[in-house]
Amino acid sequence: MKNLTIQARLTAWYFLSLAVMVALFAGGSWFAMKASMYHSIDRDLGYRMGTVVPFMQSHSLNSREQFAKEFANSSESTVVGVFVQVTDEQANILYESDVLVSHRVKLLPPGPADGSMALATIADHHGWPIRFASQRVVVDGVALTVHVVEPLRDVMGSLREYRLYLTLLIPIALLLTTTAGYWMSRRALAPVEQIRKEAEAIDPADLTTRLQVPPTQDEIARLAQTLNAMLSRIETGFRSIERFTADASHELRAPLALILTAGEVSLRRERTREELAEVLGKIVREARHMSKLVENLLDLARGDARNRHTEQKPTDIAGMLRDLCAEMTGAARAKGLTLEASLPGDSVRVLGEGTELRRLFLILLDNAIKYTETGSIRLDLSAEGQWVKAIVSDTGIGIEEGALAHVFDRFWRADKVRSRAEGGAGLGLSMAWQIVERHGGHLWVESQLGKGSAFTVKLRAVDAPDIS
Repeated sequence: MKNLTIQARLTAWYFLSLAVMVALFAGGSWFAMKASMYHSIDRDLGYRMGTVVPFMQSHSLNSREQFAKEFANSSESTVVGVFVQVTDEQANILYESDVLVSHRVKLLPPGPADGSMALATIADHHGWPIRFASQRVVVDGVALTVHVVEPLRDVMGSLREYRLYLTLLIPIALLLTTTAGYWMSRRALAPVEQIRKEAEAIDPADLTTRLQVPPTQDEIARLAQTLNAMLSRIETGFRSIERFTADASHELRAPLALILTAGEVSLRRERTREELAEVLGKIVREARHMSKLVENLLDLARGDARNRHTEQKPTDIAGMLRDLCAEMTGAARAKGLTLEASLPGDSVRVLGEGTELRRLFLILLDNAIKYTETGSIRLDLSAEGQWVKAIVSDTGIGIEEGALAHVFDRFWRADKVRSRAEGGAGLGLSMAWQIVERHGGHLWVESQLGKGSAFTVKLRAVDAPDIS
């Protein structure tokens, strides 16, 4: 069944479930009809027994001659036409109706000793099935068993006729309802087939195409909306890869061109040792720049693929930032800037990987120094409940409001000329974003053009409960 279409499987399951239900209904109705008929017969047998026994007792019937005389000549309506068989304790038939004799009804079993009435059925007695009631009575000191008999031929015939009707009508009903089920499943799955055709027709070169959403609010409409959302994410990712590839190619082209140019120029004529050393120095610098760029690209690719393993453990972020500020003070002073830090005296621990967290704040501090001409850089660290918040702020060039949404995009630069001249590729903040994301934290920026920027990092404290 796994190889069948959904439409065929739905029809098959519909047929099987309907067949089971119809079979249960048919069997139940047949047994209910049989039980109803037998109940009516048993009630009639009880009524007849209630008339025959008093008649026997009132006429003191306890011998074969008396039974033959009274029953044969009786004109009482209560016993006329009643099929009766009377036996004694020695299993001798004292009286038997002519109909029972003609159909050779065998000797019926004695009734219960306690005088209650028992009911039983002989389903096939020479082609004449019967239902009978038996009761033990005592007439003038003689124990007798009275059997009142009802033929079941008409009942059996009605049951056979009903069973025949069920046998003929059920397959026809199943065929009609299965056909209707197949048609309904085809109608129900038609929108799914339409979605499949539309999805198949989407050109990989044109990811702007979207599926048509049915004007309903059912599962099919939600499926189309989900697929459209997935296509939007695929398009966004594809455009991002396109931009990333173009930017990476552009960034790698410049150092490669410089290396090739320097090498070709040096080979055109004889060079002094000093000239060759200068050319080789340029080549080495550009090669290092390319190596760093490739390393950053690989880090970003591993982060995108979630393949980078980060072993997180309690880390004293206050001590780490204190050491990092001491190292960065020299770079800030070289540009005439001051680096201020407001750090708690005690340790502040977060759950993370020390090397990655150091790289995160190194990127933020380096960017702050790089894009600040005058003024100061400030680092503030504080604990806020289950979070630890660090803010790196500067008085630099700032970022336009419309560009804030692209700050963490790859190869984006606030000042393309300055960052390129200083060897930046625009990957630092993208890497910072990945590091924070791997640590389950938050990173955002607030900035005003010409007044500076403030990057805020929130990391979970060591003892904070996991609410993710």
